[in-house]
Amino acid sequence: MSDLTFLVAISFLIVATVYVALLIAKAANDLSAEIVTGVVRGIPVSRGVREGMLWGMWLPTQVAMVILTAFVALATLEMADHVSGANVKLLAHLAAFLGGTGGGLVLMSASFGFFRYRAKLRRVKQHQAEAD
Repeated sequence: MSDLTFLVAISFLIVATVYVALLIAKAANDLSAEIVTGVVRGIPVSRGVREGMLWGMWLPTQVAMVILTAFVALATLEMADHVSGANVKLLAHLAAFLGGTGGGLVLMSASFGFFRYRAKLRRVKQHQAEAD
């Protein structure tokens, strides 16, 4: 792969990844708010629905984000093996580092968020049991 081709490819990959990551982050944040508040588009939903949203919607979006960033990190590392310029290799390794770091941060944030949302839903369940 020529260095110029690599620079175009890495630029496209980074821009596309950032765009998709922002879309995923917005979807995850919207889901988080709905899970915590129990209100989806102005309609109150049950704890069971909120739990389903956590497991079936929020968690897969977080997994998708980790997979995306891991893919970008691995792809840029593989691309680095096929270029000749030292500065271009450095750029590839930097992109891989940023992708890996981003994936690690998403994984850590998702882990904390998942346990906090589960705790919130348990508290809701306890309050419902006390009210009955």
